[in-house]
Amino acid sequence: MEDVVSIDGPIGSGKSSVAFELSRLLGWTCISTGLMYRAVALKVRDVERRERAAAACEAARTSRFTFSSAHGSLRLHVDDVDVTDDISDPVVLPLTSEVAQDPDLRALLLRRQRELARSRPSVVEGRDANTLIVPNARWKFFLDAPPEVRYRRLHDVHSLSTDSALGYADFVRGMRLVDERDRSRLDESRRLAEVIHHENFAGLSASQDAMILYYYICRPAEIRRNSSILRTMAVPTDTS
Repeated sequence: MEDVVSIDGPIGSGKSSVAFELSRLLGWTCISTGLMYRAVALKVRDVERRERAAAACEAARTSRFTFSSAHGSLRLHVDDVDVTDDISDPVVLPLTSEVAQDPDLRALLLRRQRELARSRPSVVEGRDANTLIVPNARWKFFLDAPPEVRYRRLHDVHSLSTDSALGYADFVRGMRLVDERDRSRLDESRRLAEVIHHENFAGLSASQDAMILYYYICRPAEIRRNSSILRTMAVPTDTS
């Protein structure tokens, strides 16, 4: 098994924040697969649409991706340029969804993600982390949270109006479609996970959730003695 932690879960489950906090506790690199897709989209933002797929593949093939921690947040550098703030531009998000539909690009980024994970001890978070990206990860976690918690968080992140009941209702309907589309994929990821952590059941912060996973990795016996923590987790009975 590789010295890697993989974290998957439904959209809005908090896996990005928890993965980053866990990587800081372990002193490992945090790899966000979603940020890599956004970085590629940023690179081809000004490319004509008919040429965009080829340009995105070239960017994925030739760019140098580096993750780091600075000022309490995860940073992504592409060819030594910090693009973290730029890839948060609202224009980049729909473009990311567009380029991610290309199977050639997904195959290229999958290879790059695996290369990064093999290069040093890492916490890898994102879609298919448990099943496809690092299937030989030493520890596999699946983060979950009640749909109402995830939907409200995502609604706030995307700056939709919380005063508009119709706006929020439309957002929830869209999120339910995403959940349904991802159901079979997530069921398989959940099945392979070593621990299912029901994030937010106990109202914990990302750093507190990360600490629970850290203790599971480094001090599992203490986790098993804490009944309040175990209520938020599904832990194998043979953990020692």
